[in-house]
Amino acid sequence: MEVKPDSVIVEATCRFIKSKMKDWKESNMNLMKETIATLKIISESCDRIPKRALFVYAPFLADKIGDVKFATSIKEVLMTLADFMTAKFVAS
Repeated sequence: MEVKPDSVIVEATCRFIKSKMKDWKESNMNLMKETIATLKIISESCDRIPKRALFVYAPFLADKIGDVKFATSIKEVLMTLADFMTAKFVAS
């Protein structure tokens, strides 16, 4: 039996990651790579991701999607997250 994290834990994890990154424009590439990897694992392994958790790291994903070093992994995360969100949420 695989245990899925509770949505409260998912949101808390996202908030913790953001608090450790003083600014989304952080120059530490390893930190950004690991952040994206963590978000990818969260998006692939959770049955439900609260919108509040997405609000926490959506600015980071939107800012870094144009970066060649991160574009592929961010697109994967966004495609996985699209399964959790409604069209109305994505449009706004």
